[in-house]
Amino acid sequence: MREYVFLLEYDRGVHPIRDFFIDHPEIVATTLNMSIASDGGWRIERVTGPEQDLDTLESVYFDEHCNDCTYPTPDCDTTFSYQVIEREPTARTIYRHVTDMSYCSSLGYLAYETFGDGLVFDATQRGPYYEWRVLIPTDRDVDAFHRTLQEDLPDGVTLAVRRVGTPERWAGIHQPQYDTDLPYKQRQALEAAVRMGYYDHPRNATLGDLATDLDLPVTTLRYRLRRAEAWAATISLDEIGARLGATTADECERSESISMPVAPPDED
Repeated sequence: MREYVFLLEYDRGVHPIRDFFIDHPEIVATTLNMSIASDGGWRIERVTGPEQDLDTLESVYFDEHCNDCTYPTPDCDTTFSYQVIEREPTARTIYRHVTDMSYCSSLGYLAYETFGDGLVFDATQRGPYYEWRVLIPTDRDVDAFHRTLQEDLPDGVTLAVRRVGTPERWAGIHQPQYDTDLPYKQRQALEAAVRMGYYDHPRNATLGDLATDLDLPVTTLRYRLRRAEAWAATISLDEIGARLGATTADECERSESISMPVAPPDED
């Protein structure tokens, strides 16, 4: 298997959903599960952010347009439905179901049409950025998919390939990931600490400075920051372990002289 990781960057005015994320940069949406077949598809995603922004998001998400299309087009004949299956003050879990896809400009549909079935998807949206990771069988033509994407994208959308190569971190795909399952209030505290230089050496901000910026009691901020730091440390250690495991597996393959298809080099 190989993974294809690419990033779409949207200008304002291309798609109403992307415009919402551009206007609300604290909102993060990540895919928990996605499946696509010849007769339709379904998806569960987790969205975190400020409570008032999430209320607005629901009205935009449930409007009469294809959320996943790279751009709104009358040629898309997909029938879709949405449902909030979990609602929390700073998080939503949304189920989306689509049917009757004879044509759709969604990224999942384009991947299915190019590669066929057997694909696994992961996607994250924040601000103008929409990052996708697609796990595909090694014998499928990645270049063909790249050409399809480029041909389908309208003006105002930039495509950047982040990585084509050996799969990484898929073992933990349903565990907490950066910017996603970390509760919004803890993420807000962690991001403020980074932005204001709390972790710089020497420090450029104190807990009191952060608390003033966020309008929080210091005790509340300290609790949220400690929880966020524990989460970040766990994620970092998991990634280090995954990389060490991948290195060990590569060494074993070389020592046993197994002939494998050559994958393109990793891209940062």
